[in-house]
Amino acid sequence: MSFALPIQSHDRAFTLRDALVPLIKSGLVEAQEAEKWLKLWSRSGEHPLTLLADVTIPDRRHPGKNVTFDDLANIIAKSCNLQYLRVDPVKVNLEVVGTLIPHAYAERLGIVAVEMSEDKVVVVTAEPFVTSWVDEISAQTKRKVELRLGSPRQIKHLLNEIFVVQKAFKAFAREQGKTGAERMKLLRQGKTGELDQLLEKSKGRNLSAQDSHVAKIVDWLLNFALLERASDIHLEPKRGLGQVRFRIDGELRTVYRLDHDALLMIISRFKILGDMKLDEKRKPQDGGIKRTMDNGKQVEMRLSTMPTSHGEKLVVRIFDKNVAGQDLSFIGFLPEDLALWEDMIHQSQGLILVTGPTGSGKTTTLYTTLNKVATPDVNVCTAEDPVEMEVDSFNQVQVNPQIGLTFAECIRSFLRQDPDIIMVGEIRDLETGEMAIQSSLTGHLVFSTLHTNGALATIQRLVDLGLQTFLINSSLLGILAQRLVRRLCPHCKEEVPTDKHKWETLMDGEKLAMPKTVFEARGCEECKHTGYLGRMCIYELVKFDDKLKKQIHQKVEIMELREKTRGLFSPLRINGARKIISGDTTLDEVLKVAY
Repeated sequence: MSFALPIQSHDRAFTLRDALVPLIKSGLVEAQEAEKWLKLWSRSGEHPLTLLADVTIPDRRHPGKNVTFDDLANIIAKSCNLQYLRVDPVKVNLEVVGTLIPHAYAERLGIVAVEMSEDKVVVVTAEPFVTSWVDEISAQTKRKVELRLGSPRQIKHLLNEIFVVQKAFKAFAREQGKTGAERMKLLRQGKTGELDQLLEKSKGRNLSAQDSHVAKIVDWLLNFALLERASDIHLEPKRGLGQVRFRIDGELRTVYRLDHDALLMIISRFKILGDMKLDEKRKPQDGGIKRTMDNGKQVEMRLSTMPTSHGEKLVVRIFDKNVAGQDLSFIGFLPEDLALWEDMIHQSQGLILVTGPTGSGKTTTLYTTLNKVATPDVNVCTAEDPVEMEVDSFNQVQVNPQIGLTFAECIRSFLRQDPDIIMVGEIRDLETGEMAIQSSLTGHLVFSTLHTNGALATIQRLVDLGLQTFLINSSLLGILAQRLVRRLCPHCKEEVPTDKHKWETLMDGEKLAMPKTVFEARGCEECKHTGYLGRMCIYELVKFDDKLKKQIHQKVEIMELREKTRGLFSPLRINGARKIISGDTTLDEVLKVAY
C-alpha cells in the first residue's frame, strides 16, 4: 500500500492517510504499523485524530516513555502548514468567542473560535482541508482568520461548553427583565425574607425558566471543575462582578468572571441543592451535595458560605466518592514503611494519629485506611465534623456542639455500641483527647487527626492540651505526618544540576548525599504550562516504641525532642528528598512544605 499524500483538492475531508504519512516520515510510526491501523480502522467512523489519541506508541527518542498526542498532532499540523493548539478552557473568554460564530454553523463545520483581537480571530479546526468558510467568517468579523489544528474531542467539548453556557446566560439575562425582575429587586434591597418566599416556590421542583438556566450553569460549572481536576470551587462576589476560581493541584486559578447578580443566583442554586437556609446571609453556613456527574462519576461536595462586603461567598469542596476504595499507593509509602503502617492499623487496640495542615490529604489517608480494615466482622464508628464522604461500611456521626453532641460525647456513645474501631475527626481539646486515649486503652483501635507541623509537634500538642505523658506512652501506637506536594509533569520535566544551597537548606543537618542532578518543572501542553501534573504525599511515619517513649515527659519541648530522637525515624524532609532524587517532585516544592 502506497503512503504518498494524495493530490490536495479544495474542501476535502482529512483522512487517516493524511495523518499517518508525516508520522512515518518523522520516524515515530513504522510503515507496517501504519498499514495495520489503516486496515483496522478502514470502516471506523471516528476522526483520524480521535483514533490516534487512543493509541499507545513507544517513544524511540526517550526510552521508557510514550509519544504524547501533542507530539503526534504537532507533526501532523506542520504537514498541513498549520500550528497545533491544545486549547486551555480556562483562558477562553466565553463571552467573546461565544458570539462570533453561530452554534449550528460551528457544529456542522467542527470549528471553534478561541481568541479574538483587533485584527484577527483564531479558529481551531480538525479539518484542515475544509477552508471555504474562512472568507465568510473573515467578512463577518472584519478580521483575519488564523487557523489552528485541534483535537476533535476538545472542539466538541468546547462547543458544548461555550454555547450551552452562553445560551443559559443570555436566557438568564432575558428572564431578569421579565419574571426575574421582582426576585433581583428583592435581592438587591436585601429583603431576604420575601426573597426566600419566592425561592421556596421553586424549591418544590416547579422551577421557572430562570431557575432552569441557572441549573444549567451550575451543571456546567461542576463538570468543568471535574474536567480540570479541581478540588475546590470558589464563587466570590466582587465589586460589580462575580469571580469563579478553581483550586487545581493546590493552586487557585481564576476560570470565569460573570455578572454579580448572576453569581448570587448561582450561589442560591447551590444553597438549595445543599439544603441550606436561603434567607440566612449574615452567618456562615455549611451544607452538602451528592451528585452523579455526566461522566458517571459519583462525587460528594461540602458547601461553605461566608458573608463578605460584596455579598455571600461560597466554597465547594469536591470529594471523589471512590477515594475510600483505593489502595494506599497514593501515599507513596516505602516498602518498609508500608509494612509498618499495615502492622499498626491491624492492631487490636491503641491510638494512631494522622497529622498535617488543612488540605494535606489526612481525610483521604484515613478513609482509605479505614476502608481497608472495615471488614464485615468489624464495627467501625466515626465522629466527624462534617461527614465528608459517606461510606456504607462505616457508622458515621455528624457532631453538633449546639445540642451537646461533641467529639467526646460521640466517643462515650460509641463505647456503648460495641465498637472495634473508632475514628475521631480531630482532637481539639483535653476532654476529646482523654476519651480517645481511654478508648484505646480499653480494647479499641482509635484513629484521629491533629493540625500540627510534624510527628514531634504532635507529641508536644498532646502534652500542651493537658494529657498526662504516662497515658500518651500507654496508648499511642504511631503518628503519620504528611504533606502534599505537586508532582512533576512526566512529559516536560528537565534534568538540571542540583542547587547546593537549597539541598543543604532542606537537609538541615540530616545526612543524605546530594545527587549531582535533580529535575525541575518546565511546562508543556499536557500540564497547561505549569510543569506539574497532580499531587503526591511526602510523609514521616513514627512508630511509638520504647526508645521514643523514654524521651517523653510533662515539660517536653520540641527542640529537645528533635535532638534526642534524631535517627529514631526518617523525618519529613528526608522523605521529600527521596522523592526529589527519584524525579517525582522538585526541591522548591518540598522546601515550601518541609522547611
